[in-house]
Amino acid sequence: ALLYLQELAEELMSVCQPPAPAEEAPEPEQVQRKCRSRRRKEEDVDSDDPARDADFVPSQEVLRAEEEEEEEEEEGSEVLLSDTSEPELEVPRGHSGRTAATGRSKPQCRGLAPNGFHNSIMAPVEKSSSLTCSLREQKHSQWEFPDWIPVEHKWMCLSDSEAAPYLPAEEKSPLFSIQREGIEDNSALYRINRFSSLQPHPERLDMSFFAGGPVWAMEWCPTPEGSAAPQYVAVSCHRSMEETHSVAGLHTGPALLQLWGLGTLQPEQGSPEKAGLAYAIAADHGCVWDIKFCPSGAWEPPTTARTHPQMSRLGLLAAAFSDGRVVVYALPHPGALRRAKTTQVKGLCFGPQVQCIATLQVGSIQAGNASECGQCFSLSWMPSKPHNHLAAGFYDGTVAVWNLLTKSLLQCVHQPDASLKLYPFQCFLAHDHAVRSIEWCKAD
Repeated sequence: ALLYLQELAEELMSVCQPPAPAEEAPEPEQVQRKCRSRRRKEEDVDSDDPARDADFVPSQEVLRAEEEEEEEEEEGSEVLLSDTSEPELEVPRGHSGRTAATGRSKPQCRGLAPNGFHNSIMAPVEKSSSLTCSLREQKHSQWEFPDWIPVEHKWMCLSDSEAAPYLPAEEKSPLFSIQREGIEDNSALYRINRFSSLQPHPERLDMSFFAGGPVWAMEWCPTPEGSAAPQYVAVSCHRSMEETHSVAGLHTGPALLQLWGLGTLQPEQGSPEKAGLAYAIAADHGCVWDIKFCPSGAWEPPTTARTHPQMSRLGLLAAAFSDGRVVVYALPHPGALRRAKTTQVKGLCFGPQVQCIATLQVGSIQAGNASECGQCFSLSWMPSKPHNHLAAGFYDGTVAVWNLLTKSLLQCVHQPDASLKLYPFQCFLAHDHAVRSIEWCKAD
């Protein structure tokens, strides 16, 4: 800001104080003298002497023509003055400070992008994408957590009666319409059944599906750059549209973590397939407030050969529940799970007894009381490899940080079902109320 004010002051001073006349270019002085003499003549002719033109009243057209002529003369003199002054004066006023400070001019973005948005909107998106790619090359890993592999016998399918308490109550979505940039639709109304979707748009290839209730948490499953594999998104919603939750205290109950398959998404083609529910995980830890995938190193190709009973791993998903726990699941590829489980319920697989990889809670081995901090509302996985730290925010303002790869007997307890119970290595009171959002700094 100080640099901008200094440059602005220098610009104003240079405009108010014209440069000394050069020997080779005396033309600006002549132009100024001609302008001044011409103005004096006009003042003499159009003077307000009552003896000469007492009854003269100029029309609006005459006044407008004189004003335009004076503006053109002033612009011509300013252009000639700017040619002999410093280079900074060539930039229009109001933008010289920013241009000089940044050292580059703002590119002109005109027209519309193929998706219908203006190029002024898409240009920052493309720049952000390039920065994201360079960041992934530096901070991401190819393979992490090699011991956390999904196992077949830890997944169990449910019958209709067993799965009913976990399903969302809404069987049909509300009526809605879709408006797309640059396309005139007939404002048709749509209604989608639970766990169903619309056909992708033939031109824009966007998708719409109904999860069954208000969506409170959603996260893309990360895949390596350039992998031509299907894309998945994890979704969690409340059971009904009118369901309310108290942020105070701990709450348990049924919840459903949904994994939706969106097909193979290409940068310019999208996916011609409809979105579909691959499988869902039923849990009894209360409602889900936040979900986060491990940023990198947790995905492997679906064709990876695994010895029985292991299945190829899709990713590692951490979920924050209203009972104060953070649960980490090792998700298998839907194809591997489908091959392992031949009997399914209407093509869907629900696993309430899925044994998680790790359960994270506050406290310690000697004083492990999760009720002191309340519900867990936010999660953030460490963005740089090896992604071994996970942070969470709680109702009372506490922020806890776990080391997922710790070998300390004070922070890691092996459970009878082969899962882990982890305690944080650092806790601090960040706020005096609930921490609804938390994020790691992506800088070094």
